[in-house]
Amino acid sequence: MTGEELLALCKDSLARAGEAHAEVFATWRARGCARFSGGELGQHMDLDEPLATVRVARGGRLAETQTSKLDVASIAAAIAEAAALAPLLPETEGFPGFAPADGPSPSPHRFEDDTAKATPEQRAELLSPVLSRVRAAGFFAAGMLETSIGAAAVATTEGCARAHTETAASFRVWSLETPGAGGAAGYGGHMHKSVSALAIERETERAIRMCALGKSPIELDAGRYDVVMEPPAMSELLEWLSLISFGAPEVEQGGSPMCRLNERITGEGMTLVEDATWDDPALGFGTPFDREGTARRPITLIDKGVAKSILYDRTYAARAKTRSTGSARLGETGGLTSLGASNLVMSGGSAKSTDELIAGIDRGLYVCRLHYVNGLLETPRAVMTGLTRDGCFLVERGKIARAVGNMRFTDSFLEGLARSDGMTRDRTAIPSWWSAGGTIVAPAVRMRDFMFNGRSQKSA
Repeated sequence: MTGEELLALCKDSLARAGEAHAEVFATWRARGCARFSGGELGQHMDLDEPLATVRVARGGRLAETQTSKLDVASIAAAIAEAAALAPLLPETEGFPGFAPADGPSPSPHRFEDDTAKATPEQRAELLSPVLSRVRAAGFFAAGMLETSIGAAAVATTEGCARAHTETAASFRVWSLETPGAGGAAGYGGHMHKSVSALAIERETERAIRMCALGKSPIELDAGRYDVVMEPPAMSELLEWLSLISFGAPEVEQGGSPMCRLNERITGEGMTLVEDATWDDPALGFGTPFDREGTARRPITLIDKGVAKSILYDRTYAARAKTRSTGSARLGETGGLTSLGASNLVMSGGSAKSTDELIAGIDRGLYVCRLHYVNGLLETPRAVMTGLTRDGCFLVERGKIARAVGNMRFTDSFLEGLARSDGMTRDRTAIPSWWSAGGTIVAPAVRMRDFMFNGRSQKSA
């Protein structure tokens, strides 16, 4: 199904329902997944993920329902259900009505035929050398290769009509010392619009190398360490920074670092832009309009360390007497917010490689990934805590010296970035879990005196 086909369905459903003030946002994604674990290809899946979200307004009273059946009768029935609920609900302060027609949305290149036409056999063929190479290195392989086609459309009774179609391919691989939970682990991953462009061999070799380096980790005391964080680790921190900072609700509630608009909140090397329109072949992802039908545009959130802009949907924009930034989204974030960033792009630096960043550390840590991150500790300062995973290494005199057992950090991410003195020129797009089809684009970063407050363990 294409975006244009979805749009026709949305329009027909609105006509069938006959409501005066209604909106339909429909998405469809077809995913083809090949999973492997224990060094064996074990599962093929073809998944269809249809969803229509409808809203009906009775003045300022707004009701929302959903259906997973993408046909006119089902969507019209969902509209009727929302219409019955709307009079029972309280008014939404500042609701300006649904989006009117407002010109074309940006149309960055987001579609590749090879991904759209990928078959289970092709995915298995791409993974065969991965399994062989990891096995030859004496490790166990786990991971997944996924190709997907996605479509989105919005139609309102006020005349808004937008459609979009995209493809995405992603590869993730772990090289594991043991088939269970113990032992060293190395990770590699890459995403692209074209499955043919996935760096499968490069990322497999990286996972093997990190796993080999990660054997027999030593214990290390808690303390402040200079640290180099790879893009996957940075993406975890940027993800949390987005959730606690950039949406108008977080600023309105007073707990966001962005309450200090036009003030310096982090280091000069930090520029962060929300941009779902970036037409980059490797790093540009995202739907160019939001769930309300507002066309997205680049929004500079942090400019050289200074808080510059926050994100609005139509309702919060009306309250603030400004315009929407195209930042409305479905509530996919565990209830935290339905307004926020979808495609964060962090600026890069001048370092040619991660090795160059490591070379500038006398004694510190090199961190490949993070998990169990919690960014709710002290949100005005963006204090976060979490654990390293899939590679934590002691650096001595500019070289990786030994593997270190996983460590807990607790520090202000923004203050850590203020102590940053190096970033890679190259950046990586990391899929985000809080925005379907969205990404975080980040470099590797060197930060000084980052606080690791949990002594490491001998076994990873």
